[in-house]
Amino acid sequence: MLKPLFTPQPADEKQSANRLPQALAILLLILTTIVAAIPGVLHIMHRADAQVALGNAKSLRMALDATATAYYGSNQPFCDTSSIGGVTEEVWRQVITDSKVPGDFWILQMDKNGYEVQRFYYQEGDFTVTFCRKPLTYEVFYQQEIIQTDRR
Repeated sequence: MLKPLFTPQPADEKQSANRLPQALAILLLILTTIVAAIPGVLHIMHRADAQVALGNAKSLRMALDATATAYYGSNQPFCDTSSIGGVTEEVWRQVITDSKVPGDFWILQMDKNGYEVQRFYYQEGDFTVTFCRKPLTYEVFYQQEIIQTDRR
């Protein structure tokens, strides 16, 4: 008759029985930590994207100011409320080229002489930046679509 090479001891059975709940507890702790960290990570990512949109809006403001100065000096029209962005087509192209911003802008308010932007609106992806010259402020908003309906 052959003898088994290994016979489990009662202590080994208890130890292997205790490993399964410990492994499940560790796995549950890891999953809980991951789920708890997701909102914080998303907030940090949105904050970083908002900083990028703000930087692009500041570049846009500088390009608008520089272009307005050049057009004022050469006595060329700057504003055109019927055109894209509220400026002439040539100004729009110049500002987009100079600022290299990926979004769109709209002039909301100009000064009396028509060459200094007082307020503008800049949209980049899900972020919107508004600019006001007096007092000098920028506000960054995040748009999240909650419900979309189709009218058919």
